[in-house]
Amino acid sequence: MYRNLLAKGWDPRASATPPAHIRLVPHLRAAQQAAETIADSAGISILENCGLPAQPWLPRLRLVLSLSALLHDLGKANSYFQGMVRGKPEFPSTAQPIRHELLVALMLLRNSGGITDWLRRQLVEAGQDNYTHELISTVMAAIAGHHVKLDNDWVKAFPSESRGGGKTSIDLYLAHADLQALFGGARTTENETWSLLTSCSSYPGKSRLPFNIRSNEWQDHLAWAPDWWRFAAAVKALTVAADVAASALLPEGVSPKTWISVALRQRPSTDQLRQVASSRLRGRPLRPFQQAIADSPARITLVEAGCGSGKTVAAYSWAANRLAGRKLFFCYPSTGTASEGFVDYVADSVVESELIHSRARVDLERVAMSPEESPSVEREDEHLRIASLNAWQPEVVVCTVDTVLALVRNNRRGLYASPAILSAGFVFDELHAYDDEMFTAVVAFIRALAGAPFLLMTASLPAPRKSYLRQQFGDLGTVEPPKELEAIPRYDIQRAISADAALQLVIDKVQAGGRVLWVCNVVARAQAIYERGRSAGLTAIAYHSRFKYHDRVQRHREVVDGFAIPAGSGLLAVTTQVAEMSLDLDADLLITELAPVPALIQRLGRLNRRVSEDYPGSPRQAWVITPEKAAPYESADLARAGLWLDGLIALNRSLSQSDLADQFSSQPAEIPLRLDLRTEWLDSGWCATPGMVREPGFNVNVILPEDLDACRISHHELIKRSLPMPYKKDMAHWQRFRSVLIAPDDAIQYDQHKGAIWAE
Repeated sequence: MYRNLLAKGWDPRASATPPAHIRLVPHLRAAQQAAETIADSAGISILENCGLPAQPWLPRLRLVLSLSALLHDLGKANSYFQGMVRGKPEFPSTAQPIRHELLVALMLLRNSGGITDWLRRQLVEAGQDNYTHELISTVMAAIAGHHVKLDNDWVKAFPSESRGGGKTSIDLYLAHADLQALFGGARTTENETWSLLTSCSSYPGKSRLPFNIRSNEWQDHLAWAPDWWRFAAAVKALTVAADVAASALLPEGVSPKTWISVALRQRPSTDQLRQVASSRLRGRPLRPFQQAIADSPARITLVEAGCGSGKTVAAYSWAANRLAGRKLFFCYPSTGTASEGFVDYVADSVVESELIHSRARVDLERVAMSPEESPSVEREDEHLRIASLNAWQPEVVVCTVDTVLALVRNNRRGLYASPAILSAGFVFDELHAYDDEMFTAVVAFIRALAGAPFLLMTASLPAPRKSYLRQQFGDLGTVEPPKELEAIPRYDIQRAISADAALQLVIDKVQAGGRVLWVCNVVARAQAIYERGRSAGLTAIAYHSRFKYHDRVQRHREVVDGFAIPAGSGLLAVTTQVAEMSLDLDADLLITELAPVPALIQRLGRLNRRVSEDYPGSPRQAWVITPEKAAPYESADLARAGLWLDGLIALNRSLSQSDLADQFSSQPAEIPLRLDLRTEWLDSGWCATPGMVREPGFNVNVILPEDLDACRISHHELIKRSLPMPYKKDMAHWQRFRSVLIAPDDAIQYDQHKGAIWAE
């Protein structure tokens, strides 16, 4: 029997006795305090967002969160874990036979040591005797899923079943003095020993069938009880968050109650959000279109209007009217758009704000980690925890959509940030740019948060998606686009004979002091056009995804600043699809390859962007090149885009944004959407595994050999120097640093102005 039960690794050479923050019971108490403080500080907002009244749900939330947090790591009181965290050679970290969260679930299922009886008494004494079954099932799901590694087959949660080897039993220290204190001295049970041999009655695998039956019964119950469905999902996420907060704050000597209550109670005021909008308006009033967005009474509002119509400033006015004491999450589809939105609107505003995405720099102190993971996984999860905890405190979070949708897909990033996410209102911008996985997750998220306000914005939305939103949400509100602004003739669109012919147009325009945007569908063609432009003596900038991140940020800024210079300084910017969202610029000439219609509408939004009713200007030219190959798009999508383009050209006049939208809506109807709205977060019963927020891509992050030493210094250097490259089969043999591939010396040629290409 160990004198102290530990929750995290301890080196006896560092201290004679383990410090409190790595001992099991102090960690459980801190997690319990964190859970109760989350309920006290944000419980009402969370329940409002879930569509649940404070009575009777708030007392249930506080009670069940408290119990889930108190019990979540109880399974660490076992012989394997306690030996492992002490570094004993007979308990190597790779030999864990069964994960601690599954042990707790099985203890509750088997009523080991009377723990389930104790749990039921807590519920009855709290006046919840009529709902003990539902509440215990909620606790089971929260505990079993708090590391998102428990699938129906227990592959990760019970690895020794398939791996074999190791010791033949596992001891559970249920009678340890630490646990007697934890349960108020009410338990006097004996320790238990569970066999790891399949022939023995105590073998954990013999509980798989009853576990799965009960889990499936719980799933079926939730399918018919939407209130409990939302409640159980919220508890599952918030238990993970309480664990993370306790792990972060306890080692630093910070009271979870103090930090969490301050962080979660920070909400933007109506006046603050109005000031954000008014600073952008510079004294001008909202136009009628913008005022209609701000005044929308619907819980879910869809805005479909052209680029440059003022949707973003209207969104902050909407938030001022609709948030009612909630935090604000303003979600963009890419890191570039998120960064621009942060800098342009809230970086220097009166609201406490934070930019959060996978590459945003974070500086919270190091989070204490459990030693159950490999070192690389530990470091990766540590950075996730840091970034996610940064979302608890700001009044306004500007982020990539992944930050929020990670919760829907049961990813750790979203679970860790769940107290802030579940108590917020949401703007999802550039909705047309979301792939099917992301769009499905948005719809599922709106269904789960049945009381939260949502603003969905886009320049154009395919008819099947619009119909699907109307089908799912009868209370969907819409705002008509600004007809006067969208009726202004902006574009003279033609098909280009060839890239050579288009290049001559570009040379003439740039030499005359014009600013040209050329959008290619693939990086290689963008790099080739960039080289040809430079060879012709043009001032040219390449901007695409195949840069190291710190170089990409620099190229982005050069493009935006270059187009902001007064007319007369000729410039060619050659980009890929990144131009569709992350570039707020106004080109004099657009050259673009044929792409799906929503993408073309976005690209055209960077041409003649600054017109207004008072200053309509003159139409500008756009030339469309048909590429030899459809990739990375589908041939059918390009065929539809070609018909759309031909219909516009046949009008034989200058075109407005209304023309683009009308021609799009007049196309033959596409097949109605059939989306599977089940999610890993909401519909997994007692199990919990992560899913994908985005559809899988073909790029992987690599680092070049010359950057390896710098990347070893800090995680931020690794982010700055990571380079996305298309996946090739021989990459399977490349070495890795953390989760990033290391390119061989002769594999990639890199230029900070052109980007990366495969070596010959």
